[in-house]
Amino acid sequence: MAKAATYLKDINAQVKANHGGKVPEFLKLTIRLYANALALKDHYTEKMMSDGSVIWEKGSMGNMIRKQHPLCNLIYQQESICQKYAKDLGLTAAKAAAKPEDPGDKTATNALNDFIDGFK
Repeated sequence: MAKAATYLKDINAQVKANHGGKVPEFLKLTIRLYANALALKDHYTEKMMSDGSVIWEKGSMGNMIRKQHPLCNLIYQQESICQKYAKDLGLTAAKAAAKPEDPGDKTATNALNDFIDGFK
């Protein structure tokens, strides 16, 4: 849980920076879940790295078969979960790119309109 606490502190700092120095109440649960998901992903990764990414199992004929470590798929799933939480919190590049321009800025341009105008 030490890693989760470190992640919690780092995520809170990022969210504070994005929300004017304060963490909104409605994001606190998502932040906790994101920190725990990152810590769990790290745990799975450490276990897999200590065992090796490939394991050997005895096949039906008694021969040894080389297989991918079962935790590999679990790590991929955990990374997807972490990515979703990051996106929900606005911490991904995709979410940052989707933020609208300041509505008070009348000189702001729409990149898609500029792109289309370039074809005209």
